[in-house]
Amino acid sequence: MRFKFTVFLLVLNVITFGLILSLNKKAEQLSAQTGGLSGMIGRGVIEADRIELNGNGLDAPRILEHDGSSWSITQPMQWSANYFAVNRILNQLQFLEEEASFSLAEIEQTGQSLADYGLEEPWLQLKISNHDESIELSVGTVTEIGNNFYLLGPNGKDIFVVNEQVIQSLLVDLGDLRNREIFDIPVFEIDALSLEISTPEAAVGNSNFRVRIARTNTGWIFEAPLSAEADATQVANTINTLTAAKVVEFKELETSDPILQGLENPAMRVTLHGNKRRQTLLIGNKVPTSDAKEAPTYFARIEDNPTVFTIAAEPFDKLREAEEALRERSFMSIDPKALTSIELSEGDLQIRLQKLETGNSWQVVESNVDTNIQPRHADPGIIAKLIDDLKNLRASGFAVDSPTPTDFDRLGFNVPRRTIKLSLGDDTTTLLIAHPENENEMLYARSDKAEYIYTVNRRATLKAIPLNAAYYRKRTLEKLPQAAKIKSLQLQNLLTGQVIFSYSLEDEDRIWLKALIDLPKAHREATLSLLEAIRHFRVKTYLIDEYTDAYPLDSETTRPWVFRLSAELLLPGDETDRSETRTYVFTHRFSGSIQVGASEKHNAIFEIPQETIDALYVLTDDMQPPPEASDQPISTQKTIAPLAEPKPAATDEPSTAP
Repeated sequence: MRFKFTVFLLVLNVITFGLILSLNKKAEQLSAQTGGLSGMIGRGVIEADRIELNGNGLDAPRILEHDGSSWSITQPMQWSANYFAVNRILNQLQFLEEEASFSLAEIEQTGQSLADYGLEEPWLQLKISNHDESIELSVGTVTEIGNNFYLLGPNGKDIFVVNEQVIQSLLVDLGDLRNREIFDIPVFEIDALSLEISTPEAAVGNSNFRVRIARTNTGWIFEAPLSAEADATQVANTINTLTAAKVVEFKELETSDPILQGLENPAMRVTLHGNKRRQTLLIGNKVPTSDAKEAPTYFARIEDNPTVFTIAAEPFDKLREAEEALRERSFMSIDPKALTSIELSEGDLQIRLQKLETGNSWQVVESNVDTNIQPRHADPGIIAKLIDDLKNLRASGFAVDSPTPTDFDRLGFNVPRRTIKLSLGDDTTTLLIAHPENENEMLYARSDKAEYIYTVNRRATLKAIPLNAAYYRKRTLEKLPQAAKIKSLQLQNLLTGQVIFSYSLEDEDRIWLKALIDLPKAHREATLSLLEAIRHFRVKTYLIDEYTDAYPLDSETTRPWVFRLSAELLLPGDETDRSETRTYVFTHRFSGSIQVGASEKHNAIFEIPQETIDALYVLTDDMQPPPEASDQPISTQKTIAPLAEPKPAATDEPSTAP
């Protein structure tokens, strides 16, 4: 029973399917018969690969051809077509509807002919082709009522009255029908850019100036007029600008003066190379204009294409500086992980920054032929900034591409202003900074990894590579162990002998926050800030690696130490805690952000950070006018050969609140 029912359903489905196919076929036939003009031409329009327009309504015949991906104008000129303009025409034709229709037989019965409707010599003829098939339409005169047009259908037997707007869409201005994009090679496909620029020397027989930049597996390089790296970002921006360039205005050949255009001997040739193809833009003379406010333009055309047009001048004017503008300006390649040492030297003075074997710690040693200084731990943040500044060092210009010994001497490399030597594993990189005696503003750089001589920004470069060992020292002067306790704190004015404050903890269980609870809020916060400074004493910058009884402002002037901060400490020991004292002295403030301090224990003079300056100000009411400070730098202590590598400092746990 179930089997018979299944067979019945199967037969029913076959009958239903057949019925649907039959109905669809009849519907298509009916549509062709009753759907009017749209039914006659709709399918042909969809599959069209060629459109021909001619007749009295056009200055010249027009032919549009489709190559599978885009439309092109092949007559009256060779040019890519505006995709949207062509699509608009096809959409209008695909859904073309008549206002009325009648047959040729009907008008012949009234004694009329095609000539009465302007269809014997049509005002406009349209031929739509797809492979082996074609549809032809003829447009006649305007109707007496309604400003519509008479149109002879593709069968040549029916006349239709169609809307004027449909016919006008076929007559789109040739300038609007043309694509205004100049290059059609996609950005991702472009693998080279070539420029040929006319020079005054070319007019007397010398060759034009040429630039060629090509893509490699690692980036972009110059292949002419020199071999050098190109700036990938600048090249990409330039190519994007070129591919985005558009035609400003198309010029008709018969109304243009070839001599005026200057395209027979173009001032510039711009070529984009793609996958086994290239496009070359020829740029001629500047377009004359009487309007000073009008943006300047050039005459131009694509090579092997006679169509002349104008382009905006600005993006192409910039190409004249392509050799320098597109060149890579970074010339220091550094792998921070491989870097083991940095040597900075000038004359007899040398500073060596040495990476230690443990962790990412560095030491700094200054030396010359006279004295020596104990190696100091370097500040990791300062070292990281130095490496980053060296890595990002950029040329401001290009002085000499193939220097001779004479060039080296002329630019000061016989006595370099500064030498930077980088050790990276088994490899080294040396950078020389120089300037001639007769050029105070110019600074030149040369790496032993390239033959070029660069110009660099004088102030920024010397500031990024200071020749001052103290600058590289670790900014943490001392960090107490977490278990250390501050038993007392005292601040004294050394000039008057006045004790500004003296606090101490009465028992071991008491904490400083409770001990200072009765103080005014501002004084309490300032005292707590000084307690934290004792626990983790940081400096703003080091000035002198030697303690003195007064601060030497210059070779003849000193400033006294005005304040002394003392703290009694209880430091953890192996068996019992031990007591020690920490003492720091300070000058008056030189300004709101400058105050000098010193430590005899650490044998150093330094600027103190802003939070310590602010705390001292609250507690001392230091309102004396600051003395005039000299702009002369304080000389660093002279040293000789570096000592042995210091032992790595013990790593303390982070400090808790005092």
